[in-house]
Amino acid sequence: MESTQSYLQSRTPSDPPTIFVGRVTRLIRLIGLLRSTNQPLTVDQLAVQLGVSRRTIFRDLKLMQQAGVAYTSVSGQGYRIDNDAFTARLDLGPVEVLGLMLLEKLADAAPNQPLFGPAVSAIHTVLAQLPAPARTVYEDLMSSVSISPGAVDFSHDDDQHYRSLQYCIEERKVCRVLYDQVDPKKRLNTKIRPLHLHFYKRSCYVLAFSEQHDEVRMFKLARIVELEPTEENFAGFAFSIEDYLDDAWGIIPGDRKYDVVIDFSKRVTSNVTEVQWHRTQQKTIHADGSCQLRFHVNGLQEIKWWVLGYGDEALVREPPELRQVVQDLAQRIVRKYDEN
Repeated sequence: MESTQSYLQSRTPSDPPTIFVGRVTRLIRLIGLLRSTNQPLTVDQLAVQLGVSRRTIFRDLKLMQQAGVAYTSVSGQGYRIDNDAFTARLDLGPVEVLGLMLLEKLADAAPNQPLFGPAVSAIHTVLAQLPAPARTVYEDLMSSVSISPGAVDFSHDDDQHYRSLQYCIEERKVCRVLYDQVDPKKRLNTKIRPLHLHFYKRSCYVLAFSEQHDEVRMFKLARIVELEPTEENFAGFAFSIEDYLDDAWGIIPGDRKYDVVIDFSKRVTSNVTEVQWHRTQQKTIHADGSCQLRFHVNGLQEIKWWVLGYGDEALVREPPELRQVVQDLAQRIVRKYDEN
C-alpha cells in the first residue's frame, strides 16, 4: 500500500478520501505544509492536500491557535508559518525521560492495542535525540524495570477500526458495521453514528448511536467484523461518557442505582482497601481487622462477578437484590460440582 504522504501528494480534488488520517497526524502534517512553503496556502489547497473538508481545516487552525502554534494569515492569500516562529526543541529532565521509557514498556506489553505501536515509535524518535552517553545510562536504569500487563486480549488487531472510527467521529460520518453478538449465528448489521472511543481494561469500545436500536450502544472493536464509513453525515450532539456510564461498576450501566454494602474478612482487608474500585467507594476498617466497603452503583450485572471473586471472604449486606443474586449463583455453582 502506498504511503499516506505519497497518496496525499497525488490526490486531485475529485478523488474521494479513502485513507483516514487521524487528527494528531493531520495537525502535524498541516504544520509541516504551512512551514514548507514561502507562499501562503489557501483553505481549499490545504483541504485537498489533507483530504478533508474546509470545515475541518478551519477547526484545525483554531486548535493550532489554542495550542500556541503561531501562524500568519495573509489577507486574500491564505496561511503560512514562519520557520523562526516555530522551533521544536527537546528539553526533558531525567524523571520525564524515565517516564517516557516506562510508557514505552507499557505499550510494548500490549502491542495489539490501537495506536500503541505508533506511540512506541514516537517515543523512540524522541529518545533518539538524547546524547548517546545519557541514553545508555537511562537504558541501564530501565533494564531493572519490567511490566506484566496481566490478562491480555489476544483478539485481532483493532488498530484499523480505531483509526477509521476516529475519522468518522471527527468528520461526523455514518458507518455501516457487521458485528458479532453473543450468539455466533446472529450477526448485527446496522448503521451507527460513532460518538466516543473508550478503553476499558483490555479492550477498546466505541459508543455510537445505533439506527437499529434507536439509542446509544457500546460496541467492542474486536467484535466488529466489517466497518465501512459512508458518505452520509450526521448532526453532532453533546455526548458525555460520564453521563452515559452514570456510576456503572464498569461499562454496563443498569436500570437503577443501588447502595451496596459488603463485609470483607480480615484476610482480604488489605487487598480490597488498597484499591479504588469505584469513585463512590467508602471504607470502614473494624477493630478485628475486617472491613466494610460501600458503593453507590448503577446496576448489579458487573459487581456481582467481582463479589463472587472473593468467595466466602465477602458477604453482601445491601441491597437485598444483590444478596439474592450472589446466593443463587453460589448455589448453582455447588449444584454443578455435586452433579459432577
